[in-house]
Amino acid sequence: MASVLPAQSESSVAQGVRPEVAKARDSRGTSASATAFLDTLRFTAANLVLLSHIMVVYFDNKMTYKGRGVAVIILFVLSGFLITRSLLYRAKKPGEHMPAFLADRVARIMTPLVPVVLLIAVLNATVIHTRWSLDGLSTGFVALVGNLFLLFDYPLFQLLDLAHFDVWWRIRPYNTAEPFWTVAIEFWIYIAASLLFFCAIRRERIRFGWVLLLAAISIPVVIWNAADGAGKSLSLVWLVGGMAGFLVVYMGLDGPAARSKLLAALIVACGAAALGARTVKHGFDPYDLQTAFLMTLIFFGIFLRLNQAATAWKIPAALARFGASYSYSLYLVHNTVMVIVFEHTHGWPKAAAIALGVVLAHLVALLVYHSFEKHHRAVGTYLRPVFARALLRSKEPVAQAQVTSPAVPG
Repeated sequence: MASVLPAQSESSVAQGVRPEVAKARDSRGTSASATAFLDTLRFTAANLVLLSHIMVVYFDNKMTYKGRGVAVIILFVLSGFLITRSLLYRAKKPGEHMPAFLADRVARIMTPLVPVVLLIAVLNATVIHTRWSLDGLSTGFVALVGNLFLLFDYPLFQLLDLAHFDVWWRIRPYNTAEPFWTVAIEFWIYIAASLLFFCAIRRERIRFGWVLLLAAISIPVVIWNAADGAGKSLSLVWLVGGMAGFLVVYMGLDGPAARSKLLAALIVACGAAALGARTVKHGFDPYDLQTAFLMTLIFFGIFLRLNQAATAWKIPAALARFGASYSYSLYLVHNTVMVIVFEHTHGWPKAAAIALGVVLAHLVALLVYHSFEKHHRAVGTYLRPVFARALLRSKEPVAQAQVTSPAVPG
């Protein structure tokens, strides 16, 4: 597949990109303005999810709110977009890439998630007194292990439920860890995507036993969440984001299409017009695949335009970068913090309790970020040789990992 793509070196200037634009690009060819746009989307999505749980916790989910669905679609589109670009850029360098890719993904997802899940289990046994999860196994040792391995709401459990088999071991997110359902879907999509790209397309020599095991766990998640699942078709939404990422790489940094302001404007205008017309006729459902596709079209056009911007406003870009840095930690901890505040502020004015919960959620997220999340690169560096020894069938050199900002996430 790499041969289909235009050759791109780490230096944008060497490829003919305008010097004033090249100065603001990162090694992936993303301008400072486009990076700020991606950062803003990540931070906005995390806060939209936080707002959705305010509705659940304080208003018993009786208020109509589409923000959570919008946030989930944003996160899955961003995930597909960024991971696809990462896969394509990795393919341009020699060596076996799958061990490094998996090590980076595991480190990125698990470095903050594992301590947060353990903390939630402790808090659930001490200071949280209410059940917030759906029916199923959401507390105890088995649920804890299932959460640590991201096996909650696995397709097998959902198929058994459709068949009206009630099994005691149907694992759910650990009580207040309800938002983690999207992290599990994204993680197993990462695994399936790596199997497709590195094993099926690039023919990397990975031990068959690991390929079989990873495929057996991840592919059912992809299929189930393409057919239905909690978000109706999140695997397909991820693929739509991946298509946008492929097009950005294929178009190059300074080709006529990538540089065309008119094309970017037409893409945004057509996407917005079609989305508006569909909303008028059918209402707005962010989980609807056609709606998600049109949202992605708008995102794609905006990204193309901003990726040709010579400069970015420093203060907004810095704020976006700061917010995005801990958005995954915020996604992980906000619901638990909101629940604890809710349970321990009875008698408070609702607005005051909500304000306290929001502030504490951000502060706890920053603490988790600095304590755990920001160290994911060091964890990835440690895991790469471990994964290489376990996965590779030969002594082929392992490619150096390339850092990609996560969607959430994941």
